[in-house]
Amino acid sequence: MKKLYVKAKSSKYPIYVGSKLLQKIQILYKHKLSGVKNVILISTNKVPKKYKTMVKKSFKKKNFITLDIKDGEKSKNIKNIILINNKLSKNNFSRDDLIISLGGGVIGDLSGFAASIFKRGIKFIQIPTTLLSQVDSSIGGKTGINNKYGKNLIGCFKQPELVICDINSLGTLPKRDLLAGYAELVKHALIGDAELFSFLQNNINKIFNDHDILQEAIYRSALVKAGIVMKDTHEKNIRAYLNLGHTYGHAIESFYKYDGRLLHGEAISIGIVMAFKTSLKLNLCSLEHLHVITDHFNKVGLLTDM
Repeated sequence: MKKLYVKAKSSKYPIYVGSKLLQKIQILYKHKLSGVKNVILISTNKVPKKYKTMVKKSFKKKNFITLDIKDGEKSKNIKNIILINNKLSKNNFSRDDLIISLGGGVIGDLSGFAASIFKRGIKFIQIPTTLLSQVDSSIGGKTGINNKYGKNLIGCFKQPELVICDINSLGTLPKRDLLAGYAELVKHALIGDAELFSFLQNNINKIFNDHDILQEAIYRSALVKAGIVMKDTHEKNIRAYLNLGHTYGHAIESFYKYDGRLLHGEAISIGIVMAFKTSLKLNLCSLEHLHVITDHFNKVGLLTDM
């Protein structure tokens, strides 16, 4: 297991990366459990029941309730935020109680935003179960929902109590979902860790089959994002680096109306290539740079063009 800290202005929290961590939640969070009476697990039917059971076992002495929300970008809406808040109120949750997000980026964004506004703030834990959410969306405190004009236009910054990245939870994901997360991992290597990109190139055929290699990649990717977030918690300057490929990527997703034809990470891999092509036209990168990243995405099986 590897551990790092995010030190934001208002909080400090750990990120754990390793295998079989779902069985250790009580140990990892023990120091903050004393005041918690009620726990809600927000997840989706795509998350295997066995993972939900593992989480529940860590809170067997608490009033533990669950709420499954349909997965997919279209679920990031105000109706689900109201649904979560009504569930909390109905079960007499207080500010000292706990929301646990178990799932991908959609569930994490919804849970975090609900946690930020219920009674002006309730504690929550991120347990990302997709590669994309482990390397990106679970880190940094961005929460939000969409409106008809675009993604994440309603939201705020709400840091979690901790983030638990259990590599074993990736074992049930389709290869396509793993690749979508890999696009964000590559993004972090490109903006903040050239050695990580070399590591990915050297292990491109083994990364999804070797837990040690995958753990190292996730950990180093998280280090890049955490480092940027700590310098710019509220996205005033350098945090914009994390948007590499996202201007084009979000435009592509919007064009397809988030209908599932493209996963977020697939839109981002295309967006990154488009960003490099734009940089080439502006003489901000070389043709070799464009070829290296395009070749890497092609080798691993990610989209580089619409």
